[in-house]
Amino acid sequence: MGTERTQFVRNPDFIFRQIVEETILVPVYQNVADMDAIYTLNPLGAFVWEHLAEPTDLEALQAAILQEFDVDAETALTDLETFLSEMETINAVKRV
Repeated sequence: MGTERTQFVRNPDFIFRQIVEETILVPVYQNVADMDAIYTLNPLGAFVWEHLAEPTDLEALQAAILQEFDVDAETALTDLETFLSEMETINAVKRV
């Protein structure tokens, strides 16, 4: 997934909302929401998304996950890399 020096930041063209007990991402293009492309985030995804308001590297994200969730370092890193990869695929997260 690259080096720890690589930083990730969320794409401002995605709106993040919590609706009842679901957290969703909705892409917005030219001020119009694409309601056909709504993404539901699990608690870890929502947590990471909130931490990507500013460019953040993998190490800092993993440390935050370890403080917040009851998970071992290897699982945290694997889940984080999977999430970031999926978010990059839909252009919700960018490397900076």
